[in-house]
Amino acid sequence: MTPHRIPGDLFNDYPKEVILKDGTGVTLRPLRKGDERPLFEMFKRFSADDLWFLDHDVSDRELIAEWITDLDLNRRIATVALLEGHIVANAVLMLEGGGAESHIGKIRISVDPSYRDKRLGTWMLLDLINLAIAIGLKMLVMRLVQDRDAAVINGIKKLEFAEKAILKDYLRGREGKPHNLVIMTKRLPSRYYDF
Repeated sequence: MTPHRIPGDLFNDYPKEVILKDGTGVTLRPLRKGDERPLFEMFKRFSADDLWFLDHDVSDRELIAEWITDLDLNRRIATVALLEGHIVANAVLMLEGGGAESHIGKIRISVDPSYRDKRLGTWMLLDLINLAIAIGLKMLVMRLVQDRDAAVINGIKKLEFAEKAILKDYLRGREGKPHNLVIMTKRLPSRYYDF
């Protein structure tokens, strides 16, 4: 497997300050050692339904510690949003090491319930798009739950993500209710263009 070419200056622009819809300023920076407890604390604020639809058991402290111990940029690029020392969002760009999917990055963004609908997820996504372009990816993929993530789906369409597939009744909620899985993709330019 061929690792991605991760530029040595990938994180030179961090920390970054962004302003949310309500005027709150938050700081974006790479996930790093020492973030285990604040990341775990953020996930503790998620509802049982939110946790159900995540890919991993984030109530497992050891799993979160493993994520942070194993910060391999050839597999996963992760950032966090901080407010007053607390992590309020986490964004992850998952990479394939080589082969047929080596040009694709898979995105997962988790936002503290108190900071949703304030455009924090949009800022995190825009940041991951920039990082994906910087390392030469050609496509991004997001997997979303059609009814639960309807606002997210509509929002990312404005960022040129396209609906590529809907897997009917693919997921099951905690009570057994079926949910559709939506696969959204975005093609990336080879580089930035200065205007």
